[in-house]
Amino acid sequence: MSNIKDRKRFKLLPEMSGALARNYARQRGTEPQIELWRKQARELAADLPEGAKILEVAFGPGYFAVELARLGFAVTGLDVAATFVEIASEYARAQGVDVEFREGDVAGMPFDDESFDFVICQAAFKNFVWPVKALDEMYRVLRPGGTAAVQDMNRDATDGDIVREVEGMKLGKVAALGVRQTLGHLRRRAYTPVQFGGLVAETAFRTCEVTTEGIGLDVRLTRS
Repeated sequence: MSNIKDRKRFKLLPEMSGALARNYARQRGTEPQIELWRKQARELAADLPEGAKILEVAFGPGYFAVELARLGFAVTGLDVAATFVEIASEYARAQGVDVEFREGDVAGMPFDDESFDFVICQAAFKNFVWPVKALDEMYRVLRPGGTAAVQDMNRDATDGDIVREVEGMKLGKVAALGVRQTLGHLRRRAYTPVQFGGLVAETAFRTCEVTTEGIGLDVRLTRS
């Protein structure tokens, strides 16, 4: 076995906390962004059984988790940042939506085996220090037949892909420049489809389905 499982990924970015987390939440809480999560939630719901139990890993401000809960799913969120737990809980209460947000590490999740029908992780996997352990934990908490989805940046994304992605955000010139620079830095931390497949091969999942679109990587893993 390769040493991927035991190698600690060097962290280039600080943990989101305090003012940094709250600023991030404001940036991602615009109406166009909320509408995007609302659309993604509806698309995801089409493939899930009624009343499915969903876990969102690294939920950040909690906007996507809230949109999933609006559709009638039992949603739990797990994030390593205590500030995000506070922000997301406040947001859910203000929206009148019931979501359980908890603080914890994806590499050692505080949930029983076979607790969820679906696990979703968006735009965070590239930052995980122990990626193989994180995937094995997702496998553990999934019920047999359950699916995990990891959606993140594709390291193979081109500069042109990044420009087109930012243009679609409809930001001002200064904000757009900052986002392009940030995405360029984050791309260095991301995985290619081949690299992600190598990680999965070392986990209990063994195999996965990977698709790409724009700057994105979408990985689907099923517990047999």
